[in-house]
Amino acid sequence: MESVATIRSENPIDDTTFGELSQLIINNWHLFEPVFQSKTAVSTLMNQLNTLRGPIAHCNPTNKIEYDRLKLAVRSWFDLMS
Repeated sequence: MESVATIRSENPIDDTTFGELSQLIINNWHLFEPVFQSKTAVSTLMNQLNTLRGPIAHCNPTNKIEYDRLKLAVRSWFDLMS
């Protein structure tokens, strides 16, 4: 059966959700510990990004507070890196 959606990548990691990515990082912490400062912070921030991503992905308008939260979450992501 032919897929309705166009395949955008052959690499499975490209379709990873924030939840899956968070779990991947936590389950392989020994590989990511040199990159990130805190396992808990990574998990918390990924949950926050996933919540913020929903309205954007579904083309819903975002208000100023949501926009500011997204900017802060992205900045926090970079701050997590050692």
